[in-house]
Amino acid sequence: MKKLAFLGLLLAACGDDGGRTSPTDSGTTPTVDSGTGPTTDSGTTPTEDASVPMPPEGRTTVAPAAAIERLVGTWAMESRFATIQTVPFLGDQRSVSRAWGLVEIAQVGDALQMTERGCRVQIEGGSTMTAIDDAVPRSIDPQVSTLEFVTEGGAISWIRPESATAVGFRAASPTDALPMASTDPRVFDQDGDGQPGVTVSVSGLASGDVYVVQWQRSWYQGALGTSGPVLGENHSDASTQRTIGASTSLLEMDIPSRADTNRADSTVRFVPLTGEYDCDRLVGEAGTLFGG
Repeated sequence: MKKLAFLGLLLAACGDDGGRTSPTDSGTTPTVDSGTGPTTDSGTTPTEDASVPMPPEGRTTVAPAAAIERLVGTWAMESRFATIQTVPFLGDQRSVSRAWGLVEIAQVGDALQMTERGCRVQIEGGSTMTAIDDAVPRSIDPQVSTLEFVTEGGAISWIRPESATAVGFRAASPTDALPMASTDPRVFDQDGDGQPGVTVSVSGLASGDVYVVQWQRSWYQGALGTSGPVLGENHSDASTQRTIGASTSLLEMDIPSRADTNRADSTVRFVPLTGEYDCDRLVGEAGTLFGG
């Protein structure tokens, strides 16, 4: 079972905002193409677990003409992912990670390349209040992926294959294990606040700051549709997180967590944009773009 902190996962929509310098050196947080199937922290592909969704068969990176016409451009992205944590004395607590970001989709040869940059992450629900500084998602390098497509019976499905992004530590390979402690030489202060890894503030049964490292692993899929927002499912089941420190000992424990099998809140939505956008404008217009 995965071990995650009270705060849940800071899932998806990661990258810098394209217009400011990261507080760390450039290129220190790699986004790694980990293949077409979800992986666990040890790098193995959990094909034996029927509960972990797998991308469909018959995928190709050759983009249909309808997909090129529909997808090329700038998009606002909202990704959501629901988890259930088993908290001592309280039992199962459900929370939903909600992340906003900017996406560029460009044609490269006969393929479509998606670049995702993160702007804001919020955690809703659960037993604690969680505050994540915008410096966290904006300090993570953009995710660059080549989209895949499946055409069946005239209907087109799109897939953004799994990407693996190291957060709060430097990884050489998507199979690298998470650091066990802040003294691991791979750990660094990614959000520039003087603490190891990335910092999340929580309040509730215990209040303070939690310092974590993560493997963010996710893939998306959905139907292409013909107009308006592009909708899909967010599969972040293989993401993992470890607490490497906290401002109080009460927050240093890891809490068992699992993906909610009800996937109604594990979604991704792309809204087409016109004009120039940065993270500040996106966040300011989020209520209009995403409905609150």
